[in-house]
Amino acid sequence: MQFFILLAIIIAMALVVFAVQNATAITLTFLAWQFSGSLAVILALTFAAGVLTGLFLFAPTWLRKSKEGRVQKRRIQELEKERSKSTGELGKTEVD
Repeated sequence: MQFFILLAIIIAMALVVFAVQNATAITLTFLAWQFSGSLAVILALTFAAGVLTGLFLFAPTWLRKSKEGRVQKRRIQELEKERSKSTGELGKTEVD
């Protein structure tokens, strides 16, 4: 746990240094739009857009796998109940 906190602090410090060193104002043109801002902010927004795009593309697969996992757990519980019921009945016939 402490390792991850230390790693997060190091990454945050590196990002601050990056932002300070890349504070140059730039203009980004895309089709008919123009965005002006510091290089660090534009790069951070671009990175965030990429992360969100990846999450949206991965979400359907994750949701499907999650649903399949719940169905399989339910089926396992049903089979375990059936097995315990069968084992109980088998034990009764051996005693007789």
